[in-house]
Amino acid sequence: MKTITDIKEMLIFIKLNDHQKTTVLRKSKKFFYRVFFAILFCGLGYILVYPLIYIFTTAIKSPSDMLDTTTIWVAKNPAFGNFAAVWNYIEYPAALLNTLMIAGIVTILNLFVCSIVGYGFARFKFKERGILFALVIFTIIVPPQVISLPQYLFFLNFDIFGIFSAILGGTLNFNNSIAPFVLPAAFGQGLKTGLFIYIFRQFYRGMPMELEEAGYIDGCGIVRTYLQIMLPNAVPAFITVGLLSFVWHWSEVFSQAQYMNENPTLSLRLIGVTGLITRSAAMTDLSYVTPLKYAGVALVILPLIVIYLIGQRFFVQSVERSGIVG
Repeated sequence: MKTITDIKEMLIFIKLNDHQKTTVLRKSKKFFYRVFFAILFCGLGYILVYPLIYIFTTAIKSPSDMLDTTTIWVAKNPAFGNFAAVWNYIEYPAALLNTLMIAGIVTILNLFVCSIVGYGFARFKFKERGILFALVIFTIIVPPQVISLPQYLFFLNFDIFGIFSAILGGTLNFNNSIAPFVLPAAFGQGLKTGLFIYIFRQFYRGMPMELEEAGYIDGCGIVRTYLQIMLPNAVPAFITVGLLSFVWHWSEVFSQAQYMNENPTLSLRLIGVTGLITRSAAMTDLSYVTPLKYAGVALVILPLIVIYLIGQRFFVQSVERSGIVG
């Protein structure tokens, strides 16, 4: 049985003309879509934010909170000293310096080299352009693990046409240094370099030719046109490549485990944090070790979160304009 109110609403709807009915249906559909997308975005946002919430809430738990089944999110006995303890275990300042050196120097080199190469592919026509660009795309497909062994042996006994052997009487050993990261980046062969070249190429291809033609008319050469006209207008691409390169080299583990064993980065320290804790504290209880591990994770990702919060607006704009998803 329908209520009297439902019957009245039905009679009012019947009396409406066709235009009014269409308007009501359109507004109802729009309201439904808004509610649907709001629920969808809230669900996706929760999925993305949940790991961060879990990391930081677990990092401040005490052993008693870990054993208490009623403690899920908010710690009843917060132990903020976990951060200070794990700071000492992983030797945070030294590991942070090593990580910043690798991520910072390599990112600067990637920006400089990849922007020039991408500009060349976008604007200059030469016979081998298609083959060379296919090789660039091929570097994106090939996993770095495939060339890890020959590359390790190359840097273990580094030499160029026997020059160093003739001058120094032997080859150079670049293990436990940042050279295996810096040298490939300086010659466009670093981690994800092919993707960065592709991003710059797509961005420069989308810029109007009239900008360069105006520079040539004013007497600018190729180098001056690139530096004074194209480079200032490529800020979105630089932001995109810079952030991606920095984050990837910050959290990369495979290559760092090969070359930085004696000077570990934050990622390497984080891998062995359980052994560092149990060896130093002589404590293997998970209720004690687990919060310290998550405190270490929080310290490692905290600089990246700060960088993202500062440059989030610029990064979103740069991704939209750089053609990274086009």
